[in-house]
This record gives sequence, structure tokens and C-alpha cells, in this order.
Amino acid sequence: MNFVQNIERQIIALGHAISWLALFLVAIVCLSVFLRYVLGLSSLGFDELQWHIYSFGFMMGFSYCTSMETHVRNDLFYSKFSEKTKLRIDLVSHVVVLLPFIIVIIYHSWFFMMRAYVTAEGSIDPGGLPHRWIIKSVLVLSFVLFGIATVARSVAIIAKLRKLTGDAK
Repeated sequence: MNFVQNIERQIIALGHAISWLALFLVAIVCLSVFLRYVLGLSSLGFDELQWHIYSFGFMMGFSYCTSMETHVRNDLFYSKFSEKTKLRIDLVSHVVVLLPFIIVIIYHSWFFMMRAYVTAEGSIDPGGLPHRWIIKSVLVLSFVLFGIATVARSVAIIAKLRKLTGDAK
């Protein structure tokens, strides 16, 4: 169980570190606005960098939310269930729905990223960012981390269920 707790701690620490990108994103937006409206200069590179940073933070947040147990649920019904039932619902949803979904996304995003890498895909806009495969690799990275967080959370749920039912050793 210490291994699972360590994984979740690392994912949470990574989430906290990535949250600082929001400050960097605000600085880039302000700089872009200043350049465009005060100096009359426009840079598509800044605009693309903004959505790259936003996408990175958003995608990496999946694993953080899973480890923190702050992901979306239907709390209208969920809140009325016993602790044991909630854990069972979470475990089944992780194993039956979430993990297969994550595997499919990793599989398809790998080819999506590799095609961008092999073809040296870049922005089609003048002044845009090259190496589009870098941002596309965030799909693979974030879903691998999401899968790790989901497996770790599932193991933690199984441990809690065993403790609640008295099967823990």
C-alpha cells in the first residue's frame, strides 16, 4: 500500500507543480495583449503557446483529479450510498469504463503523435510553432499518467473495501 500512496503523492506533487503554469500562462497572455494592442505587433507563436500551455495543464489534471478523488460524479445519487457501495461503484467504474477508455486513447494518440513526428508537422500559420508532435505527445503522456493514477486509486479502493469487510491482513 505504501507503493500506491507514493504514486499518488508523486502525481499530486506533479499536479501542484503544473498548477504554476497558470501564472506563466497569464504572463504570456498579458505579453501578447501588450504586443498586439500597445505596440501593434502580433505573434501567432504566442497565441499557439497559450493553447499549448492550457492544453498541457488541462490534460495533466486528469491524473491529479483521480488521485485527489475530485473527479466528476453524479453526487445526486452517489452521496446517498454507504461507504462500501461508493467504493464498489468507483472500483467498477474504474475497471469497466475508465481503464478501457484510457487504453483506447493511448493507443490512438500514439499513432496521432507519431504521424506528427514522422511528417515533421508544424503550425500552418506563419510565425506559428514548429514540432506539433510535442503538444500531441501530451495526449499520450497525460493518459499514461491517468492510467497509472486510475490503477493506483483502484488498488487503494480494494484495500479500503478489504478493510471495511474485515478481509485485510
